[in-house]
Amino acid sequence: MPVDLAMLGTPSAERLLAAPAQAAMDRADPDAAVPPDPALPGLAMGSALSKAIACVCCPNILSYCAWCTQVDQNEQKAVLYWGQYQGTLTEPGLYCVNPWGRELRTTSTKFRTMELQDVKVVDARGNPVVVSGVLAYYLNSARRATVDVEDPTNYIRLQATAALKQIAGRYPYSAAPGQPSLQTEGGTISAELSHILQLKVSVAGAVVKSFELVDLSYAPEIAQTMLVKQQAEALVEARRLLVGSAVDMAHQAVEQLQAKGCKLSDTARERVTSNLLAVICSHTPAAPMVPLQS
Repeated sequence: MPVDLAMLGTPSAERLLAAPAQAAMDRADPDAAVPPDPALPGLAMGSALSKAIACVCCPNILSYCAWCTQVDQNEQKAVLYWGQYQGTLTEPGLYCVNPWGRELRTTSTKFRTMELQDVKVVDARGNPVVVSGVLAYYLNSARRATVDVEDPTNYIRLQATAALKQIAGRYPYSAAPGQPSLQTEGGTISAELSHILQLKVSVAGAVVKSFELVDLSYAPEIAQTMLVKQQAEALVEARRLLVGSAVDMAHQAVEQLQAKGCKLSDTARERVTSNLLAVICSHTPAAPMVPLQS
């Protein structure tokens, strides 16, 4: 499901409007994206030419051994006769398949993981970032994996890299509180990655179980600059908090003095307020000075 770029600048409350669509994406069954191959029966005779050759060679007892084909657990075999796909052996067991003109292409349906390391992406603000992801998937169609696609593993890797760049480029590396970013939207980004990658790799018979970000950092060429920027932003935010708290404390101190019967002139109120602000906001210990009058 594509994400509207305009959503990156809206408050988080408005982004809740997209929650039903996101929930539907999460509930989608990835297995339904890859329909099962047509299964062959326990006795497969193949094309008409293969049947004719089998009838001619029927008296040869030695040829009977070539009919037996075993399918292991978590395995599928696509059956081709004279280069044309006929069906798939999907269940484990022993099959009797006409060997004349037959070609078997085997694929494993076990779960697999794929690690995408240090993929450089340009985020929504144009900053180069480096992301890493882990993909969990399995192949559910021997025909798609062995007949329709040349190299399913390499195909899935390239499509996963493209999906990672596409989705990660929609978000900034960091954002203000309440705004989506690569640092805060891990669950949403994972769901979007799985959804868009499933659309890309269904042709290879792959079912995506999860696709998650595991590492995130700025690209080396701007890492030092962005670190200085983050430190400066943190310092400004800390100063703003310190000054705001100092103003509140000084105001409360003056009000408490007046509430307890201490009458302060305008000059004294200004002096008390300025002294308190200087003491609270100073980075060095305050040195009290007592005026001596003769």
